[in-house]
Amino acid sequence: MSVKQVKAVADIASDELDDWGPVGLPVSEQVSQLRGRIINEHNDGSEAGIWECTPGTWTRQVMDAEISTFVKGHALFHHENGETYDIKAGDTVYFDENSRGTWEVLETARKTYLTFKR
Repeated sequence: MSVKQVKAVADIASDELDDWGPVGLPVSEQVSQLRGRIINEHNDGSEAGIWECTPGTWTRQVMDAEISTFVKGHALFHHENGETYDIKAGDTVYFDENSRGTWEVLETARKTYLTFKR
């Protein structure tokens, strides 16, 4: 068994995270930039890590199930069914597999996440 700990995730300087480049499917002129750190990966494609995104609007591309806890920032998730989720630091969000919608990051957001196969 392996235990990995990352202290004070909200306080890590952005430039200490890996540059993951721009989002893949932007839908606004302001293109969000991604940074992060993968903490653990498994052969089945599941992954745990830290994700950070600058403001902008874009289409969600992760189709695995995901649970995440936001530690910084403010974002809206507009689900394809028309429901909008207002997400702020301290909130935990679960996405079932194949959840589709649009992210609208209002203030640079950071979350810890776990994606997994169902």
